[in-house]
Amino acid sequence: MTASVSTSTPPVTAASATGSTPKTGNVATAGLTASAPLPELPAGVEAEAALLAAFSEAPTVSKAVVRAAAAGGVALTATLQQRNLPGNSQRRYNVTALLPPTGLGPAVAGLPQELNADVQLVSVSPSGSQQLVVAKGPNDATSVLLQLWRGARLAFELAVPKALHGPLVNDGYFASGAAWSADESAVVYTAETPVPERTPAWCGPDPLKDAAGPRSWRGVGAANEDWGELNTGKRPPAPFVLDLVRREVLKVPGLPEEHSIGQPTWCPPTSISTSTTTSTSAKLSPGTEGVAAKSSSVSAATTCSSTGGGPTGLVVVAWPHAAPPSFPRLAAATSAPRKLGVVFCYNRSAHMYHVRVSRAADGSLQFGSSPATRLAPDLESCLSPTFSPAGDALVFVSHSEAVSTGTHGATASLYRLDWSPQTGGVVSSGSNEGLRLLVDVVQRPESAKAFPGLYTANIPDDGFVGPRTLLLNTQWGAVNSIVAVDTEQAGSAAKAPVPLTPVDASAPGAASWSLLGVSGGLAVASRAAPDSPTDIYVAQLPADPTVLTAAGSGPLEWRPLELGAPGLAGAAPGCRAELPPAVQEALEGLEYKVLSVTPRVGDNRDPFDCLLWMPRNRSGPLPAVVAPHGGPHTAVALGWYPAYAYLVALGYAVIVPNYRGSTGYGQAALASLPGAIGRNDVDDCMACVDAVVAEGLVDKSRVSVVGGSHGGFLTAHLLGQHPGAFRSGVMRNPVTNISAMIAASDIPDWCYVEALGSEEGRRRCAPVPSPADLAAMYAASPVQYVDAVKAPVFVMLGAKDRRVPPPDGLQYLSALRGRDVAVHGAPPESRLIVFPEDSHGLDKPQTEYEQWVNVAYWLKRFSSA
Repeated sequence: MTASVSTSTPPVTAASATGSTPKTGNVATAGLTASAPLPELPAGVEAEAALLAAFSEAPTVSKAVVRAAAAGGVALTATLQQRNLPGNSQRRYNVTALLPPTGLGPAVAGLPQELNADVQLVSVSPSGSQQLVVAKGPNDATSVLLQLWRGARLAFELAVPKALHGPLVNDGYFASGAAWSADESAVVYTAETPVPERTPAWCGPDPLKDAAGPRSWRGVGAANEDWGELNTGKRPPAPFVLDLVRREVLKVPGLPEEHSIGQPTWCPPTSISTSTTTSTSAKLSPGTEGVAAKSSSVSAATTCSSTGGGPTGLVVVAWPHAAPPSFPRLAAATSAPRKLGVVFCYNRSAHMYHVRVSRAADGSLQFGSSPATRLAPDLESCLSPTFSPAGDALVFVSHSEAVSTGTHGATASLYRLDWSPQTGGVVSSGSNEGLRLLVDVVQRPESAKAFPGLYTANIPDDGFVGPRTLLLNTQWGAVNSIVAVDTEQAGSAAKAPVPLTPVDASAPGAASWSLLGVSGGLAVASRAAPDSPTDIYVAQLPADPTVLTAAGSGPLEWRPLELGAPGLAGAAPGCRAELPPAVQEALEGLEYKVLSVTPRVGDNRDPFDCLLWMPRNRSGPLPAVVAPHGGPHTAVALGWYPAYAYLVALGYAVIVPNYRGSTGYGQAALASLPGAIGRNDVDDCMACVDAVVAEGLVDKSRVSVVGGSHGGFLTAHLLGQHPGAFRSGVMRNPVTNISAMIAASDIPDWCYVEALGSEEGRRRCAPVPSPADLAAMYAASPVQYVDAVKAPVFVMLGAKDRRVPPPDGLQYLSALRGRDVAVHGAPPESRLIVFPEDSHGLDKPQTEYEQWVNVAYWLKRFSSA
């Protein structure tokens, strides 16, 4: 990975910093004279770089397949990933294990098996007898290879031409894996639609393979309106069915035009077998990189009961190619509607449609008459449709609160739509008859430990335990938790979700949990903590699952599962035991805690959490790094963040404010930030600094700040509004001037809502901002304080960032370096790195590594002494 570097002061050479002597040699190039080797930066951080490389070896558990084993117990296949720094990729591999029926004894584990880089999807059928593998196409004419494996051999392979569909879509947003019909005769997956047109062959026909002719070429053709960040150049997704009976691929017809279609789920068969005991959810797991997973990520299949019935229908989610109702003026043209960015944006409309499917006498798949039926038409957001085991309910997540307020993240709700197993459709044809609210938006939690609302966009695969109890992953304050929901109790009778994992962030050993799967009376989950990468834990479920949602029910008893060193005597459980010694030592020396902080400004005074990572062995107050998160409507939970653990190993305390506006604390606190950014969130960060200083943990004179995106926005604000409070600052793809960002960002609606407020921003949102709009955006931006900045500033940008395009950060740096010296004094030292192949996340393994080595270098120079 290369990066362009700019610095405002002459750099020290690597040789002078380390005390070594530069090597010399003869230069035999005409016109040039011999010179010393070019200086290398960052210099003097060899030990820090070696430690970070060791941290990069830590694996994380991404997904798992959990199913009852034929010989008893539970078979588990866990997919893990580990950074491959030389290859600048994520190395993905599977580990299999056989768990005893109680889940309490040691697991019999196999050795890891690395997954081929060309494999984009692995999907195992519910019975485990078949497996679909989707691989990259071998040539320019083929989009993917579909391989169907049975037993110990390849049953057949189909090469899908690009004229039928484009690359596989498996990004965790539009689609997560694939889905098998209940009788395992068909698989539905999501792929990009083909290019609808092409230009003529200019200056002659297309060259023929075996004929001579003039050279010709085809032009680029019409522009493709894509979905912004991480979707650059990608065509709209659509569902395709692989018919295993006839060995053909069919595009699902009858769906609305000018929509992107994804998240396909098979409807339950009309004849439900009474022997069904596990979930009939026919969805597969997200990609290995989570919500932001790339299309190359491998998904493991989930288990579901095969009831023996043939295909009866599909439920899909459709995203209109238009702005949501909150921002109608952003996509006024119906002939070429504008798509807004969707990554991490849950304020986009997402509708749900039902398509009937049947198998004809000749064995072919027949789709119902067009158009498809829209379900729950009064809701603007319907995501992750999942059927109950009995086939009598369609459960889904709704982000209607985000759609209505215009904020990119908000508190979610959970709905149930009554379904008829006899007719294979909704119980009533009425607009919203049979639609019942299971979990409502929580404005303010009843207490500090009470349920704060639902914060998720996905229902886990195999989330159902029994006919009515559904397990969900959600954020609960400063931790991520697994909760149980009763899907029969709705409306005024609905019960609050019950946590099955600890939710007290102040308790020793607090951690974040995520459900991986349920089968054979066992629940399998991942646990992550600031001092531990993700490990797998197992809990035995009660014989009667309804007790999980009963009043007074507490967390399950979770036990760690040994996967680290299979078959070796004395092997310690978990991924941490297999880490390099330097990393194990660093994690043993890490301590973390959560402080409750009361806001000092603004109308909303609901307390928020300040998360603190710090060295366990310390003498006196520590140098510290404030690390505000991005979004702003996201949060940091007590989980595994290698960069924070790395900074602690270097001797710093890491302060992470979940300032008001963060998710996980109720809708009222979240909604209080739009229109107050640059004020409320800035003071909340300063209140966190004051709180940890008052505890005697941090040296107030040695505090720096590092943040990306909205965290970079806060970094710039903190350096400008409180110039004497920070030793240095690092901004990663920062928002510095909203009035400049709006012209090129894929989320212009963010600029209006966050700067002007939810109601006013939605009212004034337009394709071109007015002078008054621009003035309000500038007033909320940190660039107005640039002349007051005193601390050294390091800026890191991704050249392909479409969320906060690079000119935003470049303009800030130009203003800092070019300020009026006579009035404001000389600018502080500054440095710029631009990563040419990276987008907003700056998350390629080499980029991530280079970032944090440079952060260590910057802190070492300005913040340690």
